[in-house]
Amino acid sequence: MNIATIAGHLAFGLIAFSFLVKDILYLRILSILASLFSVLYNFYIPLEPMWLAINWNIVFVLVNVYHIAVLIYEKRPVHMDDKNNELYETLFKDLTPVEYLKISKAAIWKTFQPGEFVTRQTHLVPDLVLIYNGTIDVLVDGTNVAQLKDGQFVGEMSFLTEKSATATCVVKHPCECLVWKQREFKELLKRNPSLYFTLQTLLSAQVSNNLVSSSKK
Repeated sequence: MNIATIAGHLAFGLIAFSFLVKDILYLRILSILASLFSVLYNFYIPLEPMWLAINWNIVFVLVNVYHIAVLIYEKRPVHMDDKNNELYETLFKDLTPVEYLKISKAAIWKTFQPGEFVTRQTHLVPDLVLIYNGTIDVLVDGTNVAQLKDGQFVGEMSFLTEKSATATCVVKHPCECLVWKQREFKELLKRNPSLYFTLQTLLSAQVSNNLVSSSKK
């Protein structure tokens, strides 16, 4: 068995092995290796080099090299202050550090005082609010039905459905929060589908947990 034949077996073997790989970075590296071995095979085995297959495999290599560079860039270490680092490690760990920086830079830090309304029932909700530290009461028709604390969102239902608030949220204890303008934030997320999916999953999980908690009362 000559080197070119071995290269052919390696090309198809790596493609088969890639079906078992879940990490996207390793998957792209395997794809590059498979394409390179395929180039070698298609250059030496036929009577004349199969340039169509060779050229397409080179294209595949270049595409994967580009995406690997993007993945490495997004996973690079970044500097965060203590508050953002805590939020990233607890709530947004499914994002890369660079992805988290994108959404955190789109928000502002704001402190709400006791008695201040964050949302009003039946009113439109302009902001998506994440409680970093503090307590917010949730009122439906004037009745206190829940209490939101650190790490929970306010206005998540409105963000997902684009409808008016289903409850009034009023600050019980001083709240330090991260606040996004809903419209601008959605525009950012639409340009970054993976971010949108991750945040939508996070918000949907809170909505689901809130519904379960309400049904138990």
